[in-house]
Amino acid sequence: MTSDPHNAPAPLVDPRDALRHPVSMGGRIMRRFMTTMARAGGFRRRIDRGWPRFEGSPRRPSGPPVPPVVLVHGFGVDGGTMLQLGRLLVGRHHVVIPDLPGFGDHAPRPSFGPDHSPGIEPFLDSIDDLLDRLRLENPILVGCSMGGAIVANYAATRVDRPSGIVLIGPAGIEPPIDSEVFAAAKRDEHMLRVDDRESFDRIYEMNFVRPPYLPVWMRKAIAREAAPRAAEYESVLRSLEPVMLGGPDPYRTIRCPTEIVWGADDRIIDISAAPLWNEAIEGSRITIIPEAGHSTMIEKPDEVAEVVESLVDRITEGG
Repeated sequence: MTSDPHNAPAPLVDPRDALRHPVSMGGRIMRRFMTTMARAGGFRRRIDRGWPRFEGSPRRPSGPPVPPVVLVHGFGVDGGTMLQLGRLLVGRHHVVIPDLPGFGDHAPRPSFGPDHSPGIEPFLDSIDDLLDRLRLENPILVGCSMGGAIVANYAATRVDRPSGIVLIGPAGIEPPIDSEVFAAAKRDEHMLRVDDRESFDRIYEMNFVRPPYLPVWMRKAIAREAAPRAAEYESVLRSLEPVMLGGPDPYRTIRCPTEIVWGADDRIIDISAAPLWNEAIEGSRITIIPEAGHSTMIEKPDEVAEVVESLVDRITEGG
């Protein structure tokens, strides 16, 4: 990967303004903890080129070249939620796990507007910026939930850039059956808003069939970091509702190989949307993972990694 700063593309945002720092001591400790855990899994925390991210490559590359992999997180979280999946892929791939603008350590972009209501386009532009700045050619894009909506819309509008995509419980098509979250959204209620520890615990439990152990200090730290951003996050989510509650037609232009992954017990985005995605994207394949909820890449990372590697084999073998 070339790293000559003189040849870097013009930024969409000044790199000095890209960072957003934790608001609490617990948040700072958690960031250091995640950085240490990421290093043990083959990743480094990087903040250059205007993109806070985890990044890793194989220590001893072998075999034919394979595409880089970009893991795109969902709503209200950051790249750390994709690390368990990333550590299973970094032995073979150059893997990049960014914090999307407005989430984690990444400050909102000016294009988000003063009311933090960007809609989908600024997120698509930000993926362009990420790929350009890091010189990631024809990557595989893997997106979960909101990240799935971003990846799908990116592949639908930049048809020649990704070599393939993986959508994990994606938002972007209104499910025929409403989950509790979608039903609440239609009543103009936002169930994914974290205002305190109690609301964080409720949302965390909804994401899993068997919620992984999370120490009390981390739950408190996450809630303290999220609460000051609650109104901002809600504005972002509301601006994306036309996409989240939309139909399948925008995705019929996707031409790259596509894998769709869904937890069989997803309580956030009902699995009834899966056949609509499959029908919309020609040649796509669906994998339903039993005993998994919405955050499938955390609950069942090995199974999701197998799907990603299967897609890679399809691409490299021309199948």
